[in-house]
Amino acid sequence: MTVRFGIIGLGIIAARFATVLNTVPGVQLTAVASSDPAKAAAFAEKFGAPKAYDNYLDLIRDSEVDVIYIGLTHNFHYEVTKLCLNLDKPVLCEKPFVTRQKDAVELAELAKARKVLLMEAMWTRCIPTFQKAKQWVHSGRIGAVKLIEASFCFNTPFNPEHRLFNPKLAGGSLFDAGVYPIEFTTGILAENPSSVKGVANLCQTGVDDFAAMVMRFESGALATLSSGLTAITERNARIYGPAGHIVVYNFLGPRKCELYDNAHQLVECFEADFQDGFIYQIEHFANLYRNHKTESDLVPLADTIACAGIFDELLRQWGLE
Repeated sequence: MTVRFGIIGLGIIAARFATVLNTVPGVQLTAVASSDPAKAAAFAEKFGAPKAYDNYLDLIRDSEVDVIYIGLTHNFHYEVTKLCLNLDKPVLCEKPFVTRQKDAVELAELAKARKVLLMEAMWTRCIPTFQKAKQWVHSGRIGAVKLIEASFCFNTPFNPEHRLFNPKLAGGSLFDAGVYPIEFTTGILAENPSSVKGVANLCQTGVDDFAAMVMRFESGALATLSSGLTAITERNARIYGPAGHIVVYNFLGPRKCELYDNAHQLVECFEADFQDGFIYQIEHFANLYRNHKTESDLVPLADTIACAGIFDELLRQWGLE
């Protein structure tokens, strides 16, 4: 069964998604939509989509589109995802799914009520390297996790109109970058935090351009995480336990992870060879659709809802509610 994708929102991330989609067997790009007709036509021609729409609703109603990938800026995720679900179209929505927990809860309940597949595009969780590190943790290879360290910070020139710095477009490091270390941690632990504290630096537009977070889990694990737009940090995540530790190299799209004992001796190494980690997300979502699933086991909606709750709490602490 070929799964026919439609894409709404045709920016940089959608171009990457379409590029990888065209390499995956058993799926095809059927239609794309943008509010700019010329952009839709050019994107469709570049990536081989037979249909280009200048109206999102027309794409959603297209009976030849099975599932929809939403690559819009964060501020539009809730509105367009809700529109898709109400028309019974399965949705793979780019991260962060939404910026408020109440919106995440509403959409998850709507998907459940209508029996429609819904998944946040947290592609890193679908990569075999992430799954191997998680397997090591849950098989007790390092004992009970005590600490996870992860950071995603990059350096981009300040532009008040850019989506990263524009509050009207849900800018800020937490939404764009912080979602990755947060959902890496909750995914590895298969647990959501019981408490979270954070500090942030706010830039001229009032959004956070750098943030540091500490989380506590009922299992006893702690996490120290950070996100930023104005400096580059190391992207190797570390997971520590009483019997050793795990390093997940470049945890955003990891190709290698290593398991060490208490003497810092390498015990096991796992490597995955792939061009772009988006491939695993696309395969996973397509298989969920083929098997009539309404939720992902790799990116469960409970984790997506919990992440949005973390956003709420941190923004409250920073006075950005």
